Amino acid sequence: MLTLKHIGISLAVTSLCSLTTLSSYANTPSNPRSAADEFAQWRQQTKETFQQYLDENDRAFIGFLKESWDPVELKRPEQQNTEPKPVELPKAPVIKEPIANEPIIDSQPQATPTPPLTVPPPTVAITPLAPSQQPSAEFNFYGYAIEVPYDTKLIKPAKGSPNSDMIANQWQSMALSNFQPTVERLLQIQHELQLSDWAMLQLTAAFSGTLYPRDDNSRSLLSWFLLVKSGYDARVAFNNSILLLMPADEPVFGVTYFTLNDKRYYTLNNALQSPDKRPYSSSQAYTYQGQYDAARTQMRFIPADAFMARGEPKVRQLTFTDAGQEWRVDIPYTDAQIAYLNSLPQLPLRRYFRAGLPANAKDALLTQLRPMINGQSEVVAVNRLLRFVQTAFAYQTDEQQFHYENYLFPLETLYYPYSDCEDRAALFAWLTETLLNLDVVILDYPGHVATAVAFTEPAVGSSINFGGKHYTIADPTYVNAIAGMGMPQYEQVQPKVEAF
Repeated sequence: MLTLKHIGISLAVTSLCSLTTLSSYANTPSNPRSAADEFAQWRQQTKETFQQYLDENDRAFIGFLKESWDPVELKRPEQQNTEPKPVELPKAPVIKEPIANEPIIDSQPQATPTPPLTVPPPTVAITPLAPSQQPSAEFNFYGYAIEVPYDTKLIKPAKGSPNSDMIANQWQSMALSNFQPTVERLLQIQHELQLSDWAMLQLTAAFSGTLYPRDDNSRSLLSWFLLVKSGYDARVAFNNSILLLMPADEPVFGVTYFTLNDKRYYTLNNALQSPDKRPYSSSQAYTYQGQYDAARTQMRFIPADAFMARGEPKVRQLTFTDAGQEWRVDIPYTDAQIAYLNSLPQLPLRRYFRAGLPANAKDALLTQLRPMINGQSEVVAVNRLLRFVQTAFAYQTDEQQFHYENYLFPLETLYYPYSDCEDRAALFAWLTETLLNLDVVILDYPGHVATAVAFTEPAVGSSINFGGKHYTIADPTYVNAIAGMGMPQYEQVQPKVEAF
């Protein structure tokens, strides 16, 4: 592990802590001070000691990079659920009386047809780039026109096959450039767009790709350098190419990784570049043992729903029938928002239940669903939400629709023509907790995911006890089923119960 033994270390570390704090601060939703003022003050206070510290730290780090690198074993990606899912779903008989002996048909008047939605574009703006003698790279990032300055000395194509000397020389060349304005600008954009660390990684890779559009190794090395200088625990390894890796604060599935010092580092090249997210086939790579002392931040995927990708507003119309009445729900989205969600690797199941919707889709959906459940008992309201999620879109497994396991965030479930059990369960759980303030838990069966609801009024049927509370099973994939009815093939199966 790198250590620093120089006079003035406290000031230098304080400066670097400021940088890491700004990286974390970029994930906070709002601050009354402008980003430009914050960055200007930070730059003025820390510039000299910060540069001195970087020089010393870089010298030590380059020494590590020039030493022999150790082999590490690339592990096969882990899968979250390997049990096959039902291809054909059973349908429950239509029940006129719910299990709680309360009529499903209510006395609400015929709904007024939903008018077309007017979807305003995101109002987020990026502070214009200040005039500079440096050139700038311009690129599109999920609908936003991005401009980032750079020093021409920052650009040095990596030549030859990857090895420790080549990587050390590349770092040294980049460290001698005037890279600080580039790092500051990337952090500023992260703050203003409320980017998660995953999105920050993508932003950095998009900038690097603009400078190296056809050179994967140079792009990966530049991304690594900028992420480390931004305070992230990024790392490179090499076999026949440069691998960019980062640890995460939660498990990541479907992605190759290796373990170093009891920490998992996930390979990110394919996750960033390959739509089908296929892992590397190589079983071994080489990496350095040291760590850049100021780079400690792990990759975090929250807030997944705060970033509002910009694009032409579109609307998907969904219909479902309940109590002899047809209802229509319009869902606003942008192609860029769907592309961003699709870029995320597969995360733990609970992450999709927690995610929610982007602000415009959330407001539109809740505004349309509230009149359908207002004045109804909890059981009737839950059954209506179940019918919406069960029947407004068709069913296909991920293998059928995408050809690989692909958990969907709620907006993706509302967007894609098909969805399967965990996708519907996440959407239903979020709707039930948000609209009805009822506690919901995840029921994770082998090859199937459902939910259970803690009603505050009487409800009968299949149920479980968890955490001292009584939950009634509600299956968003079992078509026509109401609260208290579970799929017959899982009646004798004990699920893993998880709160979120």
